[in-house]
Amino acid sequence: MADPESEPLEEVRLPAGRAALRTFGAVALAALGAVALLLHYRLLPNLSIAIPALLLGGVAVSLPGGAALRESGRRSYGFWLQAGAVLLGPSIDPAALSAMGLQGLLLVGLKIALAYVGARLVLRRFLPPLTARLLGIGNSVCGVSAILLAKTRLGATDAEATPAVGAILSVGTLAVFLAPLVAFGLQPAPYVAGAVCGLAVDNTAEAIAAGSAFGPIGLQMASMFKLTRNALLGLVVALSGREARSLGELIRDFPPFVALYALLAGLRLLGLLGPGLAAWSGDLSQVAFALAFVGVGAMLRQEVSGGSLRDLLLGSGYLVVTMAVNAGLVLLVGP
Repeated sequence: MADPESEPLEEVRLPAGRAALRTFGAVALAALGAVALLLHYRLLPNLSIAIPALLLGGVAVSLPGGAALRESGRRSYGFWLQAGAVLLGPSIDPAALSAMGLQGLLLVGLKIALAYVGARLVLRRFLPPLTARLLGIGNSVCGVSAILLAKTRLGATDAEATPAVGAILSVGTLAVFLAPLVAFGLQPAPYVAGAVCGLAVDNTAEAIAAGSAFGPIGLQMASMFKLTRNALLGLVVALSGREARSLGELIRDFPPFVALYALLAGLRLLGLLGPGLAAWSGDLSQVAFALAFVGVGAMLRQEVSGGSLRDLLLGSGYLVVTMAVNAGLVLLVGP
C-alpha cells in the first residue's frame, strides 16, 4: 500500500494547487460528516453513525473532487478514529466493566493465540508468507494499524501488505452493515453482542461501530474488548518480528489513545467525571466517528482494489471464519 504522502492527487485541478486541494478535501469531509450526523439523528437514530457516513463517503468519492476527499480521508482517518475512541472513556459503565471481567482478558488472550496459530498453520498455505503474517497480526490486535506497523518491522512490500489491509477493511465494513440486522433479527444480549464485536471485528473503527448497533452497553463492551487488544499491539508485532525488541521500543509502540481512554474511564469509575460530561463526551465521539467513517468510505474502494484479488478474497474468507470462531468463544467463556 503506497505511502499517502507520495501519492499524487488525481484529476482535480484548483487554482491554488495542492494546498487548495487539501483545503477542498477537508471542507468536503466536514460537510459530509455534518450531513451524516443530520441523517443519523433525524432519520436513522437506531443505526450506527458509521452507516450513513460510509455511504456518503463512498458515493462522494466518485464525484468531481473525489480524489481530494479520498486524500483528506486517508490523512485524517486515524486522528478522528482515535479521538472518537478516547471520548468513549467517560461513558464507561461499571456494569459493563464487571461483565468483561477476567474472562474478557482470557478471551483476548485466546483470540491472539488463535490468530497467531491460524496465520502459521492456515494462512501461509494459501497466501504469500509475509501477507499471511501481516493478516495474522492484524487479526490479532488492531487491524490496519497493526498491519502498517508490522509492514515496516518485517520489511514487507506494498503488494504484500495491500491484500491484508483490504481484507480487514472489507470484512469490517461488512460487519458494520450486518450488525443492525443481527440486532433486529436475533436481539442478542448487548453484553454478549458487544463482546463479539470487540473480539471478532479487527479494525477499531468498525468494531466500535458494529457494537453500537446493540445499544450503549454493546458499544461499551465492544470498545473495551477492542482497545484491550489494541494495547497489546507492540507486544504482538515484536513477537512476529525478526529481531528482539527492547522494553523502550515496546513502550513506543503502545497506542497513546488507549491510555487516554483508560484514564478517562478510570476517572469516570472513581466518580470524578459526572453524567453530564459523559453525555457531552458521547456526543462529541459521534462527531469524530462521522468524520472517520466518511474518510473510510472515500478510501475503501481504492484500498480494497489495490492488490491481488485472489489474496483479498482468501484473506476475507479466512476473517469471516475467524469471526464465527470468536463468537463461539464468547458464548463458551462469557461474559
